[in-house]
Amino acid sequence: MFRALLVLSLVAGVASPVDAAPAKTKASKVLKKKKAKKSKKQAKKVSRKPTRKSIARTDNMPKGFTWPPSRAMQLAEKACQAKLDELGVEWNPAESEGRIAGAVTLSSESSFTVGGIKYVSAYRRGAQKLDCQLAFALASFGPKLEELGVQQVTFGSIFRWTNVRVMGKTKNILSRHALGIAMDIVSFTDKDGRVALVQRDYNSGDELLLGIEEAVNASGQFRLLLTPKNDPVSHGDHFHLEVATDYTAPTS
Repeated sequence: MFRALLVLSLVAGVASPVDAAPAKTKASKVLKKKKAKKSKKQAKKVSRKPTRKSIARTDNMPKGFTWPPSRAMQLAEKACQAKLDELGVEWNPAESEGRIAGAVTLSSESSFTVGGIKYVSAYRRGAQKLDCQLAFALASFGPKLEELGVQQVTFGSIFRWTNVRVMGKTKNILSRHALGIAMDIVSFTDKDGRVALVQRDYNSGDELLLGIEEAVNASGQFRLLLTPKNDPVSHGDHFHLEVATDYTAPTS
């Protein structure tokens, strides 16, 4: 009887348990491939290189910022340059790069002195481009750094054509470095020659670094200071110093 039923099932096209196994294995492989593609898609990171979307966004830009620079922005930059002259800062106009509204250089070398403080580039060689607004903030904040005992600042970068990165994640928003109004600082050297390294000394409660952090936040000249305290993932080895800009100069 069993044999007869088996023969009938085969004739009718009904698969036996042995025949069903390969189909199940094939289905499992397809499912695994779909899951792998989904995981790969989820793991895709936003590039630090500016995209059309991040370049077009203005919601994260300074007050009054537009691109190309408006007349108000151009007047604000001219007013800033006049302030540099009043402070006796030696500067030269530079060719615009990225989204720098009013590019200047403070030296033809990778290092420059402004506000009584020497700034030394840790990585990039040649003249450093920055927006006038940052140059003025450094010049006017210099005496406070001198008061704290700072002689030299070593920085990683100023202008950098990148997107924002905070807490280990890259956002599709243009970085303030791309505007030339931010500086990444890796260390401060005091008048005795001691180097306070942000990565090594900040979390140990270094008095110089904590004093600088307090002074920056109290000055009103800077919009933002990122440190190993408020962003240990992306800023565990440097200070991100960002000037508070004003591009709303009168149009007449």
